[in-house]
Formats: sequence, structure tokens, C-alpha cells
Amino acid sequence: MLKSVTMGHLSAGFTAVMIGYASAAVIVIQAASALGASEAQIESWLMTLGLIMGLSSIGLSWWFKTPILTAWSTPSAVLLVGVGSQYDIHTAIAAFMLVGIATILTGYIKPLCKAVENIPSPLASAMLAAILLPFCLTAFEVVEVAPSYFALLFCCFCLAKLWLPKLTMFILLGGSLVLAIVVGAFDQTDFSISFGAFEFMPPNLDASNLTAILNLAVPLYLVTMLSQNLPGLALLQTYGYRSPTKSALVTTGALNFLTAPFGGFSLNLAAISAAVCMNEDVDTSKTQRYKAAMCAGVFYLIAGLFASSVVSLFLALPKSITSILAGFALLGTLLLCLQNAFSDPKSRDAALLTLLISFSGVSLFGINSIMLGLMVGLIYSNLQKHRLKPELKTEGSEKLG
Repeated sequence: MLKSVTMGHLSAGFTAVMIGYASAAVIVIQAASALGASEAQIESWLMTLGLIMGLSSIGLSWWFKTPILTAWSTPSAVLLVGVGSQYDIHTAIAAFMLVGIATILTGYIKPLCKAVENIPSPLASAMLAAILLPFCLTAFEVVEVAPSYFALLFCCFCLAKLWLPKLTMFILLGGSLVLAIVVGAFDQTDFSISFGAFEFMPPNLDASNLTAILNLAVPLYLVTMLSQNLPGLALLQTYGYRSPTKSALVTTGALNFLTAPFGGFSLNLAAISAAVCMNEDVDTSKTQRYKAAMCAGVFYLIAGLFASSVVSLFLALPKSITSILAGFALLGTLLLCLQNAFSDPKSRDAALLTLLISFSGVSLFGINSIMLGLMVGLIYSNLQKHRLKPELKTEGSEKLG
């Protein structure tokens, strides 16, 4: 097995992991911080995530001989940053566990999986865009408090995006570190190279807390399924692989449930970074590309073990710089969401309602704005379909006449 691992497998696996960490580790840290997590708890989050992503990627890829890469859900982390102040970490842990159970059930119950798949893509994209938008706007608000930081990193981002688009986040992260060190804003007292450690965070399972748990769990589940798992399964099919839907959902859901008290806030199929392990550059033989995902799993394990160093690196950076990193990392995803949300003229009104209500932050009868936006969008979309059906029948009758 080891003898047949090539540099193509190793480089693809390393690149896939670096894409995830360079573009989203700071967002995961901010998500945990928004829930009131201590530095030790944040380390536990990243250690747990690194280990379960590594083990699941290695296990699933080896068992099915398919490049199955797992990851944390960046959109879910963004959601937590946005609403985290409304919940304590113990309520959030209970919500993470519930999402794990729901994911397992989705793998076993086909009608439930179909119901999620039948949510119109434009509405799902509009909901996700509403979650991402505040994050992206925050990056530009830095210009008021640290204009020099913003100007330099914005130029760095634009130049990299134009000439080296595949390396944009690596260049931006490197530029951020250099800038922080040069201006003396890098707090070296917080940076150290050491192993991470687990910390148990008990869930709040009180019946009186059920509404809060559901308000957080349902959007997390939908965002993870619609923006990560379904695209991840579709990506496998695009590259000609059989999608082991049930096994993938049950495995990731079970690990999510079991590790939630240690910081496993989400585990799902990777979407964008997984493509790095599936193309012809990895291996000319399609049957051997699973080794790239297994290599990625090994790099995940290493990142998990050194979670303390990852956390201290990002905490040593000024908050203004981490805000820019997080916001710029999500601009591409935001653009794709907006394009998908408004590409079909028939669904634009429903998508717009979903976007605006989800973005507004309003709540009604204990239902938060994200769920409310999706519900209104679905109701409007269904009413629109029923209104159009009689018109289509009339047109058909006229043609026959």
C-alpha cells in the first residue's frame, strides 16, 4: 500500500487539507469563540475535528476504494458566528448532537433524504448567501478601524485573485502573517508549537431548552446537507464514482454525535477541496485516486494533533486581520450562492424573500430568521407553482384546439 503511494497522491492530499485550513480554520475558531468557548475548548474543537476528519477520510476511502474526503462545514461555522451570541456552548453541543442523529436518520430513511433533496436549490443558496453576507461585509468594515491593514491585504487579495487564483488564500494568509510580524501586531506570547488536548463540554439537554436547541440544530442540519453533503455526493458522481450515500451519512453523523461534546460541531462530505483528490493530475488511473484522500486523512490527523499550534497561530493575529481573512475567504462562495439563487427567473422572487428575511435577523414565535426565511421562500415557491399549473393547462388546451 505505502509503496504504491505517489507524490501525486501526497501533494493532492496535502493541498486539499491546506485549502480547508487556510480558508476556514479562522472561521471555526471564531464560531467557537462566539459561543463563549475558552482557548482550551477551542483547541479541543480543532483537535477533535482534525482527528475525525482524518479517520473518516481514511476509513471511507479505503473501504470503498473511492476518494471520499470529509471536512467540517464552513457554512455551519459561519452560521454559528452569526447567531452564536444567542446561545451558550452547552446548548450548542446539544444541537450538534441532534444534527448528528438527524444525519444518521437521513442515511437510513430514504423519504427524509428525498425531502432534503427536493428543497429548491435557489432557496438553499439564498439562505446560505444570507448567512455568508454579514461575514463578508465585516471584512470591509475593517477599513474604518485599520485602513492600512485593509489596503495592503485587499491589494494582496486582488493581485492573487487575478494572477494566481488557486493560491489566493495561501498568499493572503502568508501576507497576513508577514504584515502582522512587520508592524509588531503578531502576539508571539500566544504562539507555541505543542499538542492539543481534549476537553469535555456537557450538552444542555433540559426540556425547557428544546426550542433553543431546535432553532440552532435545524438550520445547521439543512446548511450542512444542502451545502456540503449533497454537493459532495454529486461531485463523486461527476467524476464517475459510485456514491455510498447511506454509509457516508451514517458514518459522518455517528462521529458528529459521538464527538460533539469535545467540539465536533460538524462532519460531512467535502465539496470543493475534495475535487483536488479526484482529477487526472492526481493519478491517471481512476481506481488509484482514493489514496490521495487517504493521504489527506493522514494530514488531517497531524493537523488535529497539533491543534494547539493552529489555534495559537490565529489567536496571535490581530482581530482586524482575522476578520479580513475570514470575509475574503468566503467571497467566492457568496458569489456562487447569489448566482445560483437568482439564475432562474421563475424562482427569483422566492429566493429574494428567503435572502432578505434570513438576513434581517427577525424572529417570530421563537423561529429564527434563517428558518423563517426558508419557510417563507418554500411557501411562496409552492404557491407560485400551483398558480402556474392552470396557466400551463390552458395553454396546452389552446394548442390542442
